[in-house]
Amino acid sequence: MADTIAPERRSEIMSHIKSKDTSIELMVRRYLFALGYRYRINYKALPGKPDIVFTKKKIAIFIHGCYWHGHDCGSRYAHSSKSNKAYWGPKIQRTQQRDQEHIAKLEADGWRVIVLWECQVRLDFDRIMLTLLNEL
Repeated sequence: MADTIAPERRSEIMSHIKSKDTSIELMVRRYLFALGYRYRINYKALPGKPDIVFTKKKIAIFIHGCYWHGHDCGSRYAHSSKSNKAYWGPKIQRTQQRDQEHIAKLEADGWRVIVLWECQVRLDFDRIMLTLLNEL
């Protein structure tokens, strides 16, 4: 299926997609901060720049968007691209591969890695936060 939007408009739309400070990241960070937890965000010293890092506890938290990281959860957040599949398929696969490489490096260095998915945070926030607090 061909893209129905002009390339210039598509570029403008894509330029507005955020890579950090997304709504789900802000939800999780506000919740943790309100409970008194202090952390670093987008910590560049670690592979993959985890979204939330507890340096003393050596815990790294990634908050992944279902679409961008290829989560096969069946939720509306994980739809597959209907246009330009030849581009998006390999791009999302490479993102998944890179995610696994980052997690492996962190775990090899003794870090505990927690991955939160957009669908989980949005659809069952309270349960996910209780699980996260148990991990901390």
